[in-house]
Amino acid sequence: MLSSELSARIVSVRFRNYKALKDFNIRLKDTNVLVGPNNAGKSTLIGAFRALAVALRRIKGKKPDIVNGPAGRRYGVVVPPESLPISIENVHTDYCDEDSLVSFLLSNGNELQLFFPRDGSCKLITETHNVPLLNASAFHKAYPIQVSVVPVLGPVEHKEELVQAETVQRNLITHRASRNFRNYWYHFPEAFDEFARLVKQTWPGIEIEAPSIADHADGILTMFCTENRILREIYWVGSGFQIWCQLLTHLIRAKESSLIVIDEPEIYLHADLQRQLIGLLRDLDADVILATHSTEIMGEAEPTDLVLVDKRNRAGERIKNVEKLQAALSSVGSLHNITLSRLARSRRILFVEGEKDYKLTRMIARQLGFHSLASGLEMFPLNLKASARGRRSPP
Repeated sequence: MLSSELSARIVSVRFRNYKALKDFNIRLKDTNVLVGPNNAGKSTLIGAFRALAVALRRIKGKKPDIVNGPAGRRYGVVVPPESLPISIENVHTDYCDEDSLVSFLLSNGNELQLFFPRDGSCKLITETHNVPLLNASAFHKAYPIQVSVVPVLGPVEHKEELVQAETVQRNLITHRASRNFRNYWYHFPEAFDEFARLVKQTWPGIEIEAPSIADHADGILTMFCTENRILREIYWVGSGFQIWCQLLTHLIRAKESSLIVIDEPEIYLHADLQRQLIGLLRDLDADVILATHSTEIMGEAEPTDLVLVDKRNRAGERIKNVEKLQAALSSVGSLHNITLSRLARSRRILFVEGEKDYKLTRMIARQLGFHSLASGLEMFPLNLKASARGRRSPP
């Protein structure tokens, strides 16, 4: 559930002549795990949301301008191509001489458009049913959304110099975010206690300390972790732990967002952490769009949360049951038997008459504080109605 200030959500996206997506639509819900083989269009789709996040940051707090859009003059803002996390040079499908457009429809009926005309520019265009956006407050009221992007993450720097807080903010959604990990918690320590508790909860045996500067003369930040009573700087703990800490940082940073976007978070992460990540995302109030090749993430997600992306089709296909999920796994070249693996992991079966019963059980478990049960990790749901349909003989 979104806060009153962020009371709208993006419910669908339409692509026209945008990179690999010539004519493509996708409908969104609270959790959207994008799956499919390589070169299917998942990263292209994620890239559009990255660009939207940059455009929203540019228009935030200022009065929208009047710009030329695909349907004439509208309120909006020009977005400098150099500020975008995508390449403008190949934004038009097959390098054709046509304008490109990505349209984001909100639940309140308003629309945001990323418009890429043939002149090589980029504009964020608003469609508000003729409601004038005369100031920043009017824009926020019409578009009460906040998009947070988890950047492509890598190991932290061996020696991280202290930089200005503005530099950290500027790099937050870029590939340079990993270089400023210690700096982030040094400049913005308000939620560090929550972060440290989450690290201890999700990675047993390790506790993390806030960053500090040992020698102000050299300006080098250090961040220590205690593992089995041994104190180590985070650089020496391991890449998987470093990536996990950064993921947790971005999830905490995005607590007030209406949408969180993540691309292939499984890099560097053990299978257990990949499954834990799905549980953490379920507990967020924000909607989630996550692209992955991980069979662990696909297997841990609810089948209805998965969307099969194929640029050859006209729309993303939402997977409705375990059988469709198994087919999706096969499409990415996996021999993974999702039913057997989930059953072997949980060793418990909950017989239900439908998916609503399973969701209700998890909701009750969450209210009672049984978080592992609420995340779905402690049981395997067997839908009796679906099983009965599968046993019927064809007519």
